[in-house]
Amino acid sequence: MIPKLCVLPFLGLAVLSLFLALPVSAQDDPVPEEAAGFDPLFFGYETEPGMGFGGRTVASFQSLGSRAFSSIPGLRSHPALAPAWEFPLAAFLILVQHEVGGHGGRGREFGLSPSYGFGFDFSGYTTTERPPETNEENALLAVGGAEADGVMAHRILLDALRPEGVDGAKIPLAMMGKLDVTMYVLGTPEPDDGDDFAEAYRDGNDVAFYLATRQAVRAGEDPADVWNGLYLVNTGDPALEEMWDDAQVTAIWNALDPSLMSAVFSYFRDHVIGGRTRVRPPVLQITDGLGLTLGTRGVLGPQEVSRFLDLYAVTPEGILAFYIRDLDSSIDREYGIGAAIHGLRLSERFDLGLQADWWGQPESLEVFYPAGEDGWNVSGEIGVLFGRWGFSAKAGAKSEGFFPGTPQDEGVYAGLGLQAIW
Repeated sequence: MIPKLCVLPFLGLAVLSLFLALPVSAQDDPVPEEAAGFDPLFFGYETEPGMGFGGRTVASFQSLGSRAFSSIPGLRSHPALAPAWEFPLAAFLILVQHEVGGHGGRGREFGLSPSYGFGFDFSGYTTTERPPETNEENALLAVGGAEADGVMAHRILLDALRPEGVDGAKIPLAMMGKLDVTMYVLGTPEPDDGDDFAEAYRDGNDVAFYLATRQAVRAGEDPADVWNGLYLVNTGDPALEEMWDDAQVTAIWNALDPSLMSAVFSYFRDHVIGGRTRVRPPVLQITDGLGLTLGTRGVLGPQEVSRFLDLYAVTPEGILAFYIRDLDSSIDREYGIGAAIHGLRLSERFDLGLQADWWGQPESLEVFYPAGEDGWNVSGEIGVLFGRWGFSAKAGAKSEGFFPGTPQDEGVYAGLGLQAIW
């Protein structure tokens, strides 16, 4: 079955057209020489699910580990070898973010006391002391890993657009985090495959579990049975097939991201071949002080999929970000908008970030949230550096409902982290 695309082919064509123009407009010297050092190391905590500051902490471990490898005698003078350790390290750390920051973050949010396991074959799993109380929790737990990876990747790609760029070693981590949901969805059997899909659900495939959970909600199944793999999936359900199609479209849309493509291009050009510590992706230069680029994101929510189209305005003072969001529940569609300021330089010591989001809640078969109600989220973040030490602090508030990386319930959330230049 061919998945429905709506207006996305036209937007995708525009995205690809802009990306093809980017290398022509690339700066010859994207990162100033005086900003050639490493990003400050960061270690922070955020109220659950804690995916934002948790992702920043994981990204700092990627930087620190890569620096340790590159300092080995004989390797320092061979930057072209960097992918040999930066990609395997990213493959391990993406598991940490996926399991601990993602599935674990939602599990801690719901009071399920999660625990984790990792294998030498770069595999991981999350278990809980008790099953979730609702199928809404089941759905959020299922896709929490890919959600957390996407939140982390989005932050790294935004940081890369700052005038000082980002540690090149973080780009492999951003790439793996960004494409996690795409690879998971595209690797999930179609419900028409019957036993293959049902087996994927029982074996813990995140996307198969997510889709089966949404069906179980409509059937009124016990959340504990769904969590323990005892639910008998109706693979002939047309609604299940429709939701699988929607997830496929979302996965492809997520991968068509010019901000990711240009970051990977810059990683190989400037970091691997050029030997630079920091990289800054090329953007479409409008004036000397303004560049533009686009981004696409795809997220699986408990009763809908979301597709974001981002516009980034890159200035010497910081990044302005705007987006539109398509929320598709398979039977209804609503839209959202948002704006953010990222890395605004208030002085040499202070930087500021602000974000505001609004969305309409579509009608859905799961009926977790009332159709037609507005959802919202606002947050602010400040970073301070005094010499070699500093901190970052975040505070936000939101309505009930799903927005990537934030608590599910209505209320406030906050984070605090330490920074160190080393």
